[in-house]
Amino acid sequence: MINLYFKTKYKVVHITNEIGNYVIGGMGTYINELYKHRDGETGFIHIHNNAYTDIDIGSFPGFYDILSMTYDEGYKIEDLECDIVVIHFYELAFCVTEKIISSKKVVYVIHSVPLPEPPPKDDPFGGNLNIKQNFEYMCENAHQLICVSYAERNRLLNIYPQYDRKTKVIHNGITLAFEEIKNKRTAHKKKIFGYIGRMDYRKGILECIKAFKDIDGELRIACANNDPYYFSTLLQYIEAANMNDKVRFMGWCMGARKDSFLNSLDALIIPSLYEPFGYVVVEGMKWGIPIISSRNGGISEIIQDYKYQYDAYEQDELIDIIKLFQKDSDEYINKKVTYLEVQLQNFTVEKMIEKYVETWRELLES
Repeated sequence: MINLYFKTKYKVVHITNEIGNYVIGGMGTYINELYKHRDGETGFIHIHNNAYTDIDIGSFPGFYDILSMTYDEGYKIEDLECDIVVIHFYELAFCVTEKIISSKKVVYVIHSVPLPEPPPKDDPFGGNLNIKQNFEYMCENAHQLICVSYAERNRLLNIYPQYDRKTKVIHNGITLAFEEIKNKRTAHKKKIFGYIGRMDYRKGILECIKAFKDIDGELRIACANNDPYYFSTLLQYIEAANMNDKVRFMGWCMGARKDSFLNSLDALIIPSLYEPFGYVVVEGMKWGIPIISSRNGGISEIIQDYKYQYDAYEQDELIDIIKLFQKDSDEYINKKVTYLEVQLQNFTVEKMIEKYVETWRELLES
């Protein structure tokens, strides 16, 4: 266990498996935003797999209000002194004991209803019984459920309508300063496109690569090899389709490497089959570059009527929208990027924090 000035008493404690550089996806971005804007009454517990033999303190987002422990040490959470426990991942359901439920307010933030994509109609969880049980346990025992988009709330309630009254939506937010819109351009070459995110079939990477067989341009992919089987599938397709000169793998990009990657693009592509929210969309908007995105899930709540969006399950739509983007004038594209900058104001971290503070107050008064 590592204690980074974690206090003996808090109002709110967030329990997560992602924080700092220990990030898998959008949830990690969200946690880091919460940490950056925390008050003195908020703490964070990082629970990690025992495979991490050495935890690097420098990989955390700060040196205060953090407690890091293994799954095996999770039983110690039962003696936590706080008013509200916030769980961010269904696999952490073991932390929510009867003692926790009876003595504290429990909140479960549903960053994603853990279904395969597309969800099988006869069994939405695709036979993953353990995932289903943990998820149902969290939903049943939480005093408040928070979904990160209306799309995710609808997905939850389509399966579990009984949780309607205790479910609310709080969109994710991001730190925004005007000077951080770094990549805004007046001219677009429209040749270099990029994907950044997890190596996951649900992200639509293979479908995106297939589209580029018919595109005059290069696709750059920035992601870790967290799914070797899927990565092998991508490589096999690229080789068979003779596309080695059209697709480049850039590895996992964070910090300065991520900045450099985004700055190299003429447009960022988000080809996800489904996104509960879509932090990568918000990050692209913050960067000020054109976005070409699927509209499935929470993404449509972010980009609204933005032109360059498509149905991820219609292969030709991505090809058509990229070609349309390449034909449009620079002036027209710049107007669309400005539209995204306006939309971005709806997803600031300040608005997110305000809604969480209101939720904590309502919970403690109930």
